[in-house]
Amino acid sequence: MAGKKAVLVIDDEPSVADALKLILSDSGYDVVVAMTGGDAVEELGKWRFDLVIADVRLPDMSGLDVLRHLRRSHPGVLAIIITAHHTPELAAESLSLGAVAVLPKPFSPSDLLTVIKTAFSGLQSPVI
Repeated sequence: MAGKKAVLVIDDEPSVADALKLILSDSGYDVVVAMTGGDAVEELGKWRFDLVIADVRLPDMSGLDVLRHLRRSHPGVLAIIITAHHTPELAAESLSLGAVAVLPKPFSPSDLLTVIKTAFSGLQSPVI
């Protein structure tokens, strides 16, 4: 994964994971997909990622649990939380755990890419 920014996408819905992989790959990112939190933790141990995009609801742990792990093991990696169950409390908790943004589902490819560009620029885009 040399040269391009590497993104780990964590979502247990195959259609969402596939769509995110296609959008990000077409935009020049190297993308790895994990369908569970456990798979994500395993991938984080194998590769160096620049960005993690995690759904909140996963079958084995929450995206926030993955974010907690990420902060302990890879504190410099950017993280975006995506969710179909957005609440102000979830947004606040995600941001307090170090997420750079919370993106409510459904979102457009352009919204996602804007949030990612903002994150890589060093700015925070908490909630769209």
